[in-house]
Amino acid sequence: MTGFRWTICALIFVATTVNYLDRQLFSQLVPYFEDDLRLGPTDLALLNVGFSLPYGMVMIFVGRFLDRVGLGRGLGATYLLWSLALIAHGVLTSLSGFLGLRVLLGVGESAMYPAGVKSVTDWFPRRDRALGTGIFNGGGSFGALLAPIIVGFFIGNGGSWKTCFAVTGGVGLVWLFFWRRLYREPEEHPRVSEAELAYIRSDAEGVPKPISYNQLFAIRPVYGLMLAKALSDAPWWFLLLWMPKILVDQFHLTAKTMALMLPIIYLVADAGSIGGGWVSSHLVRRGMAVGPARKLTMLVCATLVVPVISIGGLVGHAPIAGVSCAVLATVILAIVAAAHQGWSSNLFTLISDSVPSGSIAMATGAINGAAMIGVSAFQFFVGRVVQLTSSYTIVFFVAGSLYLVALGVLQLFMPKVEMSKAERSVNLRWVWLGAFGVLAGLGWLQYETNRPPYGSLRDYVVTRAGEIKATGAPAEGPPAQVGWMAARWYAWPVANGKSKLELIKFDRADRPIVESKGAGAPKYKGPSQTELDRRF
Repeated sequence: MTGFRWTICALIFVATTVNYLDRQLFSQLVPYFEDDLRLGPTDLALLNVGFSLPYGMVMIFVGRFLDRVGLGRGLGATYLLWSLALIAHGVLTSLSGFLGLRVLLGVGESAMYPAGVKSVTDWFPRRDRALGTGIFNGGGSFGALLAPIIVGFFIGNGGSWKTCFAVTGGVGLVWLFFWRRLYREPEEHPRVSEAELAYIRSDAEGVPKPISYNQLFAIRPVYGLMLAKALSDAPWWFLLLWMPKILVDQFHLTAKTMALMLPIIYLVADAGSIGGGWVSSHLVRRGMAVGPARKLTMLVCATLVVPVISIGGLVGHAPIAGVSCAVLATVILAIVAAAHQGWSSNLFTLISDSVPSGSIAMATGAINGAAMIGVSAFQFFVGRVVQLTSSYTIVFFVAGSLYLVALGVLQLFMPKVEMSKAERSVNLRWVWLGAFGVLAGLGWLQYETNRPPYGSLRDYVVTRAGEIKATGAPAEGPPAQVGWMAARWYAWPVANGKSKLELIKFDRADRPIVESKGAGAPKYKGPSQTELDRRF
């Protein structure tokens, strides 16, 4: 028997690797281009949402597109779009230009996971699908692993962040060449023997029949999968998009050190992806029912995520038992990344366990699309919390709790795992009204997130006096710099006769932002805390 199905799995693994390399490269390079683009925390959140929201919204429809035109042409077209958009990141270097490219990148990359799940469903029998999913899903961690190596090589040797984008986009074009030459459907492929085709179709239930959106949204487990995906993808995307910035700003890692730390995290994550799929498939082959096998594996993974809660407390902490907090944070993040990937491998496989095979890409797209709404909302939450507290402690606490909540929701909607019949349909009017309501809510979150607490310096002086119970107007102190932002110290007279020092930084519109960490803020340049205490 030939084994060409594993070649297809390898191609999807490489595609997923480039997919995650693209998106992770952006977060890896944030510390190096945020000054060039004059980005603040809410701007970064906006760029992340500029990718994730179109990624999710288009994914709802791109699955149907893949089911209709096939994987060969469908994935090839979207791959070309996102590769060209990535290359253009080095050309358009304004906030508005970057935002437009993030939107195009989100549209192009939206096809990857619906295509991946569909390829596993089309090329593997049910008993092997969790392992196949684990392998291609591991490409995400491998791509994230390569990103710090690429950044460390180019930035560490005096290169440009623009070059990093161009090289990665070029790699995508190379993959596209091989995809176009090698991919065919199993029944049409000359390299697939009759014995392998019989094995692939060994548990097929007749000719797959596509279902409509009306039928899809009448399947109760779909809603459970949507919610579980949204709740678990939100913290995962937070780690993907913010972790490099956190390691640089909070744990003070250099580009070369980060190039050593992050590969460790993602190598372990790859093992978790393949291991999570293997454990589930192994339990099924040993006689356990599909549902308990998937959910037991997911419970273990959800429990392993919980320690991420402690990372916020490690920032600025002295070494514990002689081990630096940067190393401890790396170990925790590695375990969490492995747990997420093991969780994700089984969650994706549950889609093929419960949705008719003729509409797998459509279902995966709809589920992932709904999940990206949760990801976008969480990005707003992260940006706002970081702006208000200059800390990630609250964010890590929420992130560590969401997987167990997701598993509880999944069990509520999907107590038994079985193939859905799709005999009912719903009126999509209510689905679209719900989607419109969610988008309106996200628009409101965008407004609230980007609304500055003080519109001008005068507004700051008038409003802040009441907030801190000052006894008079502030004295203007020396100037400073926080990254690209101009800043200045102000000394407020307070009731105890002393002065309360505040560092105020100014955004692109000269609106004041209170920097709660003062002279300890990342990229701070100015008088030291000792000099300030002596002066005031």
